[in-house]
Amino acid sequence: MGVFKKDFMWGGSVSSMQTEGAWNEGGKGLTTYDAQGITKYGSDWKTAIDFYHRYKEDIALFAGMGFSAYRFSLSWARILPDGEGEVNEEGLLFYEKVIDELLKYKIEPVVCLHHFDLPLALFNKYGGWNGRQTLEGYKKYVETVIKRFGTKVKYYIPFNEQNAASLVALFQLPPNTPEKEKRLVQAASIHHMFLASASVYHLARQYAPHAKVGGMVNFMPIYPATCRPEDILAAQKACRSYNYQTLDVFANGEYPSDLLNEWESEGITPQFLEGDLDYLKAAKMDFLAHSYYMSLTIKAEEDSNGTSVLMRAFQNPPKNEYLEQTEWGWTIDPIGLRLTVKEIYERYHLPVFTIECGIGVDEKLNENNTVEDDYRINYFKEHINQLKLAVTEDGVDLMGFLTWGPIDILSSQGEMKKRYGFIYVNRTDTDLKDMARYKKKSYDWFKKVITSNGGVL
Repeated sequence: MGVFKKDFMWGGSVSSMQTEGAWNEGGKGLTTYDAQGITKYGSDWKTAIDFYHRYKEDIALFAGMGFSAYRFSLSWARILPDGEGEVNEEGLLFYEKVIDELLKYKIEPVVCLHHFDLPLALFNKYGGWNGRQTLEGYKKYVETVIKRFGTKVKYYIPFNEQNAASLVALFQLPPNTPEKEKRLVQAASIHHMFLASASVYHLARQYAPHAKVGGMVNFMPIYPATCRPEDILAAQKACRSYNYQTLDVFANGEYPSDLLNEWESEGITPQFLEGDLDYLKAAKMDFLAHSYYMSLTIKAEEDSNGTSVLMRAFQNPPKNEYLEQTEWGWTIDPIGLRLTVKEIYERYHLPVFTIECGIGVDEKLNENNTVEDDYRINYFKEHINQLKLAVTEDGVDLMGFLTWGPIDILSSQGEMKKRYGFIYVNRTDTDLKDMARYKKKSYDWFKKVITSNGGVL
């Protein structure tokens, strides 16, 4: 019973565009997601699971499981429709009502300020995070939010998966963009995002000194395919490039030497204005948050640049024969979660917060209007057991465990078929149906886990 601390946070995580819908209601501006139109799965982002109109019903369901925390993202374009100009009061009020509803059930709101869905106007005007003006728009947005929410919000996450967010900027470039230009855009975006993260820290200190700010990465343990020293070096370089370079800046407030070397050798060092590096240095994060889904295996090739090895491994990873995979080809690696929190804590000595973890499965309601999802229960049992070991044997200071998509939502690619939730939402990729909510078997199981603070699995 006593493995996790008594204020350990249990709950779930979602993003705005994967849940809210109401894409053109309440004064919201367009985002880069709205501009995508129909996805390859036949879905779009217009309705999602209609959280905008059903948030009271959904939060009551989360409270029924005993959630003590809920991490959700705000849509920047719902608050500043063009990303930088007039504030949309109706959008701010919507989020305030969501926060009040969470607090009514004693659920801690964990607010993520940006989850990939950039206001379209900023993308069209400034090329997104490549342009410094986007950073200025972000600061205005963040100041508006932090002043408004006051003492109601104690935890802010500046960016969802900031290491992955800079890659998102690349996917939005025209397909024929030269490699050098891509890398220039990525380096500039990385710098502007770090300054944006730092601004959340500085603005929170100014307007909400009680609040804690945590930088977030998508952490992926990277294993060498063999004991060959070349493979071990390739794995270490890829791990530095993907996981640790971002965490280094969050924890130390400065760019690590390997990242600076990389930029310099490629001739892509971003423009540092006077005061930039001091601004970063003065904004070391209060805690480190991460998502965890899988590990990756890497094999060295002729060029040993960490980034290129990593991109190849994403596209065509060597199979890890010791691990099972989901139907989407993601490895199932509970020990990888222990490695993740252990390595983050050992390296940085800051509290660690696991804020996304879960398994996506193609599921259908049975004749009893539920889903017998024992595989999900087993998945979480194994992962939570590894977190227990991280706390008891490795001494990790762990703040909480939030599952990804506690209710079925569109996947990041817009796929409804890939379901993560404890709660089934009755819609498909192409048919919205009635979007009724049904509890899966795992709903009551997770309730017991939370009630026992992880004592009963």
